[in-house]
Amino acid sequence: MLFPTHTRTWPSLVEVPALYPDARNRINRGPLLYRAGKCFPLEREGDLADRVAVLAVGSNGYPRQLQDKLAGTPADLQGVPLLPIILGGFDVAYCPVRSRKGYVPVTLAQRPSATCLTWLQWLTHDQLNLISASEGPRYALAGSEDLAASAQMPAQWPRPRIVYAWWFDSLLCTRGGPVWLDIYRPALRQQAGLDIEHGSSCPNPIPEGWHVVPRDAHTHRIDADFMSQLC
Repeated sequence: MLFPTHTRTWPSLVEVPALYPDARNRINRGPLLYRAGKCFPLEREGDLADRVAVLAVGSNGYPRQLQDKLAGTPADLQGVPLLPIILGGFDVAYCPVRSRKGYVPVTLAQRPSATCLTWLQWLTHDQLNLISASEGPRYALAGSEDLAASAQMPAQWPRPRIVYAWWFDSLLCTRGGPVWLDIYRPALRQQAGLDIEHGSSCPNPIPEGWHVVPRDAHTHRIDADFMSQLC
């Protein structure tokens, strides 16, 4: 019998922002299902109908952050499947801003010949709207068939026709170019070494031909009629 892990026992990024984007231990880094403050090992994909496939390159892939964003809502009971994947031609870079929670967030960016490890999650419409409300106006929700094709995932999982990602409009840069996330380096040290005050920013344009999801300018919600077209 597989016992769940209680995400409340993991550090909250609100309380320890230096651990951004993900403070999980190694045993909880496989496929899992987050639901209502618990994580269950996930051996099969389950029912993914009417869910939107979204890359979680930052804290949205951290189950404790999902709990902080979804707790107390019906969406928290709907469950979020999370699958580790390998992504080619893209990487995760830091943004040239500091969030209200105290950490420097990250974004997906093009990086030819690069390979990165990240997470793919399947969100219901309610979950996607709650997460969208937490993403600032400088993030766009954009996706494409090419992004879905670049993902390496287990053969038993159905490949989404289109995958979306939260795409920030610029990157934190130094003289050597963008500052990329290093998943093998402790997050505590990475955050401490970021100097956004003396760094510069460089543009991070959305790739040509991608679908950009319209969001309300004030609430960042996605229109219900448009939402039905995303799956």
